[in-house]
Amino acid sequence: MMGMRNGTVESYQERVQRVLVHIENHLDGPLPLEELAGVAHFSPYHFHRIFRGMVGESVKEHVRRLRLERAARRLRFSGEPITMIALDSGYQTPESFTRAFDAMFGESPSGFRLSSRELTPPSRERTPGPPLEVRVQRIGPLRLAFVRHIGPYDEVGIAWGKLMSWAGRRGLLGPNLKMMGVVHDDWEITPPETLRYDAALPVDESVQPSGELGIQTLEPREYAAATHRGPYSTSGNTYARMAGEWLPASGRELLTAPAIEIYHNSPYSTAPENLLTTIHLPLTDKE
Repeated sequence: MMGMRNGTVESYQERVQRVLVHIENHLDGPLPLEELAGVAHFSPYHFHRIFRGMVGESVKEHVRRLRLERAARRLRFSGEPITMIALDSGYQTPESFTRAFDAMFGESPSGFRLSSRELTPPSRERTPGPPLEVRVQRIGPLRLAFVRHIGPYDEVGIAWGKLMSWAGRRGLLGPNLKMMGVVHDDWEITPPETLRYDAALPVDESVQPSGELGIQTLEPREYAAATHRGPYSTSGNTYARMAGEWLPASGRELLTAPAIEIYHNSPYSTAPENLLTTIHLPLTDKE
């Protein structure tokens, strides 16, 4: 088993390395996510989380950093106009380039060109977090009543308000109520206005769809499960660690299907730092 897992880790590292080399060789191109996922032979659905978890920055952040570092070298060692360097770095205006450059290097492009200091972008070393405990858990079949939210994730409370109001009228609220979220999109890559999220509760066959209330069934499958402690807004770090740390060593692959979140306490009665969410990433069947 350990030999297989070590081989799987090396396979993931090799596949991500191919993407890094591809990005370096095509830094002037558009580099769409689907293309990069294809280079690594990962599903586009989960590629971004795997990349972020293994590399330590998102694809967008990685590309932006490489382009800005290249721009800094050109500023130092060439006499090219700043406007040209800005456009070649993917910025539409010198002003937007200046803001991004200053945020990364601490001074303007013109100031950097005049200075003699070495190129020293901020360190990307990550501070190790607490050990991530991941288990494989089977969920389903599970019949869910849900209200869909389309838009920024920080506005999902509207959908939850509608769902809980419906559940209250049916007498379903109680201590054993399992509150679940069906996460269809990755909020780090999907535009906020098109993100899809379902606020959901398990129900029996007596509940039928009505109006905004829909019914869906989670088919039985295995998930990688880990508990995130803290604000919902920081759960992306746990997603990335699951996909970038645990997954390569697991011998498993992620399935193109929604992630499932189970909420163990309420943001209305719990401090953000004490919120507990179990994140479930769907796994393909064992070969």
